Amino acid sequence: MVPRVPNALVPPSTLAALRAVAEAVFSDEQGPPPAARIDWVLVEFEDFLTLAGSRARLVLRAALFAVTVLAPLFVFSLPPLRHLSVAKRVLALERMEASFASAAVLAVKAFLCVLYYEHPDVQREVGYVGRGHDTRVTP
Repeated sequence: MVPRVPNALVPPSTLAALRAVAEAVFSDEQGPPPAARIDWVLVEFEDFLTLAGSRARLVLRAALFAVTVLAPLFVFSLPPLRHLSVAKRVLALERMEASFASAAVLAVKAFLCVLYYEHPDVQREVGYVGRGHDTRVTP
């Protein structure tokens, strides 16, 4: 595996915050998704932000910052979000999403979903068969 070159546009703290949110957003009864899948999302996020304009970077990073600082307060904990257990992060995000600050959570979740559901394993798991395939059942 080729080592990643640090990216000045996406500091490690931003990637750590996004990992904390992604683990919570995509966790299920068994826990968060495999670490390799989250790593893949982080690489995609970094690539997107590198190519995006400064306004898109500002909006996404501001929303992520708001989530990582405010969400822990909704479960009576101190920031940052990544210091909470996955279960507590899930609860914090749910509560924040139902509050006055829902726009920040929804922005980060929407962006994460765009990236996460592009992963080939996730597409297989949800039954996506790809563009151009006829999914109709014939008798």
